Amino acid sequence: MPRKPRIESSNGLYHVINRGNYRSSIFDEEGAKASFEKALFEACERFAWRLHAHCLMSNHFHLCISTPRGGLSEGMRWLQATYATRFNRFRKEQGHLFQGRFKSLTVEPGSHFRKLVDYIHLNPVRAGLVNAATLSKYRWTSLWHFPKRSSRPSFFDPEWMEYTDNLSDSMSGWRRYILDLRLRETEDPNEARELDREMCRGWCIGGSEFKAALITDLTEGNMQIKVEQDELNDFNRTHWHLLLKKGLKKLGKGKKEVRSDAKGANWKLALASKLKRETSVSNAWLAEQLHMGAPNAVSAACGRYRKDSEIKCSHARKLRNLKSEH
Repeated sequence: MPRKPRIESSNGLYHVINRGNYRSSIFDEEGAKASFEKALFEACERFAWRLHAHCLMSNHFHLCISTPRGGLSEGMRWLQATYATRFNRFRKEQGHLFQGRFKSLTVEPGSHFRKLVDYIHLNPVRAGLVNAATLSKYRWTSLWHFPKRSSRPSFFDPEWMEYTDNLSDSMSGWRRYILDLRLRETEDPNEARELDREMCRGWCIGGSEFKAALITDLTEGNMQIKVEQDELNDFNRTHWHLLLKKGLKKLGKGKKEVRSDAKGANWKLALASKLKRETSVSNAWLAEQLHMGAPNAVSAACGRYRKDSEIKCSHARKLRNLKSEH
């Protein structure tokens, strides 16, 4: 199976997803759901996770968790292996239960955090298991546990409530939240598909500034990063845009010069060559962003520039420490 991006840090906030192998129904029975939820709660205690939301469907799960002590990968390996062992023992079966390693997306605190929690809680409605009016009666989401303040486990954490006015961890607050969810549910299939893309694809749920700041931390070695193959388009584009912005600033150039200066201007070649050398940037992206003509022309021009001019180019010297500068 192709690998997805994986970014981990201490005190990280994540949307975690996985499905049954071949999309099989691994949670079709109530006992199976109960077994996974029990293992999830054990993992939260074992790895000091904070559980902000979860939902179990017939063939997949969604979690929103934070990891004050890190340990996302270690904890997820334990959770999935523990559930698989119990499931296979009960069914007297063997083999892989999940489709592979889990997928995780880093989440920006604030409105994106709250939006993700709403998305997770509304999963049973989108799947047609309940309607919005009876959502709180669906047993296998965190929304079943959260209002039961006296009996819910201590690792349940409604921190996301802080990002909405007039919501609090109280009986009246939970009634208001459930009413609010009804208003947030959409029957527009295009809007629902766009929401799925936003919440489940890529590497990060957040705004452009948050993504840029996170990539800066990652590339400067301040966080543990495990970024592997496939579905890195969003991560890469954000990284390329960040370095391009820094490079233009360093060279004293802006949108006006990008449009008006020659396609083969030395400063464009210096910046393009820097990005090509240190990232996986494509010629097509450089051609579009720097107005450098056809993609194949970018490659050829940069090759000539590196051979004939780069070593003496003042623009190249200005860009030498581009990565480490804020």
